[in-house]
Amino acid sequence: MGNQPNTILICEDHQIVIDGLVSIINNDKSYKVVGAVNDGGLVVQEIKRFQPDIILLDLNLPNKNGLELIGEIKALKPSPKIIVLTMYNNESIVKKVKQNNANGFLLKNCSSNDLLTAFDSVLNNNIFYMGKGVKNDVVENDGFLESIKLTRREREIILELSKGYNVPKIAKLLFISPRTVETHKKNIFKKLNIHNSIDLIKLINEKKLL
Repeated sequence: MGNQPNTILICEDHQIVIDGLVSIINNDKSYKVVGAVNDGGLVVQEIKRFQPDIILLDLNLPNKNGLELIGEIKALKPSPKIIVLTMYNNESIVKKVKQNNANGFLLKNCSSNDLLTAFDSVLNNNIFYMGKGVKNDVVENDGFLESIKLTRREREIILELSKGYNVPKIAKLLFISPRTVETHKKNIFKKLNIHNSIDLIKLINEKKLL
């Protein structure tokens, strides 16, 4: 890696998370935080300014979300390595991140060791790095769901509804419109022959769907 540390730009809108990351990263002589940006609309500008080796990218940024930004960042010459750092442990999001050609995926509850290992990995090989605890499948024991022919998207929405999330939050998590979530929700209730989210949670518990 040479004498100069590899540089990191943090793209995150919560200052407490930024502070924690700076403390961890700057404590390692191989890496150095050169800046932080809390607005998705300013990310590309700050990359051009700092020319970092690695971007730590939150998906939920104001003005422009992380998935949109991945493609824009990859179009830059040269382009930094991109590691998504998120709280959302969702298979469909992991797949989208990979399809958009990011280099790694970490959860915000990852250890400092996992964070630094991810840096080493994306700089030294072309394998997509998946942090510890990242799920390969968000829905388990779904034989009943398969029998009533629910789509993958409907199963994803069932999972988020089971957490008590409302339509706007689910739309944000899955990067779709609230209207689309509402349509899927109506179809789910019709297929399951239920009338509300309380009935859905009862059915999940009875059938051990999740």
